Amino acid sequence: MLATGDRADCAGPFLLAFLSSVRERNRMSRIVVDLERLKYLHCGLGQFSLHLGQALLATSPSDLAMTFLVPPGGESLFAPATVDTIAATTWRREAVQRIFRPIVAGWSRQAEFDLWHVTHQDSRFWPLDPRVPVVLTIHDLNFLRTKSPRVIRRRLRGLQSKIDRATVLTTGSHHAAQEIRAHLQTRGKAIRVIPHGVCLDQHEEPTRPIGVPDQSRFLFSIGDIRPSKNFHVLVDMLRNLPDLALVVAGSTKDSYAEQIRRRAAELGLADRVCLPGRVTEGERVWLYRHCAALVFPSLAEGFGLPLIEAMSCGRPVFSSRCTSLPEVGGPLAFYWNSFEPTAMADVVRDGLQRFAADTTYAEQLRDWAATFSWPRAADQYFGLYREVLGVGV
Repeated sequence: MLATGDRADCAGPFLLAFLSSVRERNRMSRIVVDLERLKYLHCGLGQFSLHLGQALLATSPSDLAMTFLVPPGGESLFAPATVDTIAATTWRREAVQRIFRPIVAGWSRQAEFDLWHVTHQDSRFWPLDPRVPVVLTIHDLNFLRTKSPRVIRRRLRGLQSKIDRATVLTTGSHHAAQEIRAHLQTRGKAIRVIPHGVCLDQHEEPTRPIGVPDQSRFLFSIGDIRPSKNFHVLVDMLRNLPDLALVVAGSTKDSYAEQIRRRAAELGLADRVCLPGRVTEGERVWLYRHCAALVFPSLAEGFGLPLIEAMSCGRPVFSSRCTSLPEVGGPLAFYWNSFEPTAMADVVRDGLQRFAADTTYAEQLRDWAATFSWPRAADQYFGLYREVLGVGV
């Protein structure tokens, strides 16, 4: 049996270790990052959430404690890494929490978290405590081009209230930053442009999607198939490129997908136009690596990830000049000045010839894509977090 002094000697190291861990946690700033859109993993915001979360975990400094707000099961996407998480439950939504927010600051002496990163402007998840500073990421104002005047006014009012609550704003492109300043009142708050990184996992085993011919030479595009993506112009262009097929990957739930199929049938191109639906990561890798080029005629983008994903595979890129796309595609992409089918085909034909004639072009494309780095983006976010918190700056 241990004497009292012996028990104290045994407990001492454990108690000291516990107290040391408590002091360490108290020195760390506690940051919540909203990754709730992981529930739509194969969409743009889902990929943004996944790769941002992975980069923040991989490079997390010792003075910042990261907590991810995730949908049920979302934490498994970061395995084998261990991450603190908050479940994106109904009661945490803004519509519920605003009922309790007025009493929280008076009830609690200290906020539960030191900073909250709202990673997209339509998020329903904001901190309960009104004292917690908020970093708000606004990806785009594309509704200005797709919605009615009444809806635009309503959307702008809602977004303005979020800007008023935020401490600082971020976005992925200078084009988006300019639109935010033009249409909303930032009230002197900074807008930091932090470009995204490439969201393509080159370590995935490439897999040919079902229905995509193995041997045909094809142009590739990707994105949820809806009118703002402007994919239908590619079908008319294809008439002038008889040696090429077209593969457009993405959700086909919108009636616009059927419109594209009908147009292809009308032009006698049904056997050369393939819409395989949403694809897996391995299928995405296969399509980028095997396509003749990426063709991206979108009318409204907040960033334009497919451009740098294709470039990271050394594939040439043809793009519209709309919104942020010239900023992302840079000087190496080929651009359409109009959507007239013959003119579009001429640009593709000439661009493919230039690409084939220059043996360094593929490597130049990879180098350009490498400038869009998730570790670099994470480092910029960490710097911004510290600036807002007033620590380590």
